[in-house]
Amino acid sequence: MDEKKEDGRVRYTKMRIRSAFYELVKETDYEKVTVTAVCNKAEINRATFYKHYLDIPDLVDKLQEEAIENLVSRLDIATKSSMDDFIVDLLKQVKTNVNSKDGIGLFTQATANNFTSKVSRIIYSRFATIIKCDLPDIPDMDQDMIFAYIAGGCAGIVDYWAKTGFRESEKDLSQKLRLMAYSTIHNIR
Repeated sequence: MDEKKEDGRVRYTKMRIRSAFYELVKETDYEKVTVTAVCNKAEINRATFYKHYLDIPDLVDKLQEEAIENLVSRLDIATKSSMDDFIVDLLKQVKTNVNSKDGIGLFTQATANNFTSKVSRIIYSRFATIIKCDLPDIPDMDQDMIFAYIAGGCAGIVDYWAKTGFRESEKDLSQKLRLMAYSTIHNIR
């Protein structure tokens, strides 16, 4: 599929919309941010907003997808080795994204489950190649189910870690996630 390079004006408009959204989330709850408020803050009309986004949840979804793509590309560059390195890199990227000025709307109560499911997909795809060889000899469908269980649990823990202020270091949390994953696998045998 051919992807056209986005026009500079379009990128600028989207940047203004994102900036306006992040500023509004700093000032009020996510649930109270409206298209009108974003448009007023970005100094654009509603038609311009709707040219790029369906509504505020669509905007948040696009921001989350962008953060996930950025996360994946950084992890592709940073990690080609062990599961521990991958998890530590993932946790560092999540922490950086959440703490950045542009990460504010991505882990709000209203959007956390959606973001967690996206993080879960990353964990699922990356762990698959590392853990599959350690899964017991059972049918593929059951292996996928076990792996989905492990990945979903790991993503939930990452979400909890972010919501509780990153109390543990990335390395400590990585070791716990790995222990939980391998304990699950071991207990299935």
